[in-house]
Amino acid sequence: MLQITDLVKSYNNGEPVLKGLNLATDERRLTAIIGSSGAGKSTLLRCINRLVTADSGRIELDGINILELHGKRLQDTRRQIGMIFQAYNLVDRLTVMENVLSGRLGYVGTLRGVLRRFPQSDIDRAYALLKRVGLSQYVNTRCDSLSGGERQRVGVARALMQNPRILLADEPTASLDPKTSERIMELISRITDELDLPVLINLHNVPQARDYADRIVGLRYGVIVFDGGPQDLTDDWLEKIYAGHEDDLKKQMKVASEDGANE
Repeated sequence: MLQITDLVKSYNNGEPVLKGLNLATDERRLTAIIGSSGAGKSTLLRCINRLVTADSGRIELDGINILELHGKRLQDTRRQIGMIFQAYNLVDRLTVMENVLSGRLGYVGTLRGVLRRFPQSDIDRAYALLKRVGLSQYVNTRCDSLSGGERQRVGVARALMQNPRILLADEPTASLDPKTSERIMELISRITDELDLPVLINLHNVPQARDYADRIVGLRYGVIVFDGGPQDLTDDWLEKIYAGHEDDLKKQMKVASEDGANE
């Protein structure tokens, strides 16, 4: 499915953020990527969907190297990669339905998209997805009137409207309160499992990674230092992943300890 080989990315000719990273996922499961700020988590996802272009290496989706694509071939491949953003990336003045349908813009063409002339099959799918994420009552509601959790549910539905081969999520719960954050993680886990869809998700919250991920990848300064199941992520591994970032480490170990005491 996804094969990343020797991936290198730097900004403004500085020290590489990603340093020859190798990662493969070919199973329908949720993979959480953890690490301190600056570890390269967001850069990795942005390289995969070509929001930024890597300096070197390969990113293959179903055997096609995304880094070699341009023009229509790149557009055709990018629409197979769904993306959920931390800041939602919705158009506030548009309705929930209009934002969800924007996930089909890569399929219907610019003119039809601007005129909002979507096929009935797309409209039916949008209704079905909004029902699935619990927002069917907000179809005609403007997005700027929604709560953070509701806005993120719109983001999930929009990403799924692309009918993607893989789903990326960049800190989708970071802007939410703890209770809403859990609900969004439950939603992503449940829907992607129902749709048999592989997910790569960046998380700052280690307990959430342990609770919802099938696989956890720990990044430190652009290098993978841990790759295993949630049960393998011990406190010793957390110290290695967050070494040099004592505040992040203390926070993660404190939250993990509190979660363990509450079980």
